[in-house]
Amino acid sequence: MVNYYDVTFHELSGKSVVKREIPSEKAPFDVWQDACDSYTDDYLNIRINEDKFVQMNRAFVVRIDVEEVEGPAEKQIKRHDELMGIVNTLSNMGI
Repeated sequence: MVNYYDVTFHELSGKSVVKREIPSEKAPFDVWQDACDSYTDDYLNIRINEDKFVQMNRAFVVRIDVEEVEGPAEKQIKRHDELMGIVNTLSNMGI
């Protein structure tokens, strides 16, 4: 089953790089690999946007946080349910 994760790479300097909604079937401790476009023993190569790329020196990466989040489908369902709740409330008020 595919789960979605937010992965944050923290550097020694205090800066961080965040990748959101990374789909992965790996164990949570290995999800960082899916967040990287490629990696070597020395560098992590991460695509931030369509036109932004970051190369992080692994010697200066002090922590990687991985948090499981809702996927796009779950967010759509939740938004739809919230919208229907609002419509029902307004309908009950006579609006």
